Amino acid sequence: MTKKEKKAKMDKVVEILKKQYPEALCSLEYEGDGWKLLVMGRLSAQCTDERVNIVCRELFKAYPNAKALADAPLSDIEEIIKPCGLYKMKAKSIKEESRKLHYEYNGVVPDTIEELLAFEGVGRKIANLLLGDLYKKPAIVADTHCMRICGRLGMYKEGMKDPFKTEMIMKELIVPEEQSDFCHRMVLFGREFCTAKSPKCDTCPLKTLCKDEIKIQKLGIKRLDECLDLVWQVFSQFEVPVFPPEGGAEYKRIIEETREKKNISFYGAIANGKVVGVLGMRENNHIGYFYVDSRYHKRGIGKALFNRMKEDYDLKEFTVNAAPYGVPVYTRLGFVPTDSQKNVNGVIFTPMKYK
Repeated sequence: MTKKEKKAKMDKVVEILKKQYPEALCSLEYEGDGWKLLVMGRLSAQCTDERVNIVCRELFKAYPNAKALADAPLSDIEEIIKPCGLYKMKAKSIKEESRKLHYEYNGVVPDTIEELLAFEGVGRKIANLLLGDLYKKPAIVADTHCMRICGRLGMYKEGMKDPFKTEMIMKELIVPEEQSDFCHRMVLFGREFCTAKSPKCDTCPLKTLCKDEIKIQKLGIKRLDECLDLVWQVFSQFEVPVFPPEGGAEYKRIIEETREKKNISFYGAIANGKVVGVLGMRENNHIGYFYVDSRYHKRGIGKALFNRMKEDYDLKEFTVNAAPYGVPVYTRLGFVPTDSQKNVNGVIFTPMKYK
């Protein structure tokens, strides 16, 4: 995508998220007090906002303003904030932040990033949070949600974990007046839909804009080879640690037999025109193949494939012979192991039923 195309795409994302989350509220409950947000921002490092909110109720009750916290014994602060983790370092930081704020700034949080970065423990993420929330200035808070989601949207290479690069890129793509609220909405959206593990792609309000939009559909016989190639590609990753050599040979024979007889119905997950997930059903409602490309793990593909198949066939019950590594996967999808097991050329398969 060109920069112009990326800007246009992010304009659409901003509008959709504004409708999804009309109130772009900060997850930290700082009650409009800049000093509290400064402290809570520091405590949020490697800690959930929910935990910070809980801990700070006790902290702010004991020390209701910057001077009180600045003058408090360090050991007492450490004891209160211990649940936030890294408590010794964080206690030292928030005590020094409070001292600097009270004695050098008369309790008023400064409104420039240069001044904010001079506070102990304040990096660009916290500084931008303060500038955006307190002063409504353009600011990109490049937290874990922002970095993950913007990568999935194709604004940069997915998986990039450089907050500074993310901030610089996204500042150029999102109109200034929307930046602060956009970042709050990213947090809400990341928690509800675009989670790090098992994102809800099938119900995602941004799925038509995602660079890896996944479509679930029944596949015709013309894509049989593509499906079976994916099955073998994924299976081969497990062959050595899970299956004896004769088991791998047996599985390959079954795949080739399927190519020849074409006796299976396939559902596929399609991304960028390629099959990235397959679910194959044989006669008698028996699942023959179920595999997802490793690059698309944790995207909810398995559940989406099963839901589509059940809907099309109005299935109430079906079965699968699960290989060892497949048992926990099918269990998560609602299958229940039966008492018996099958040994096929050294591979132990567990018959499982779905009801």
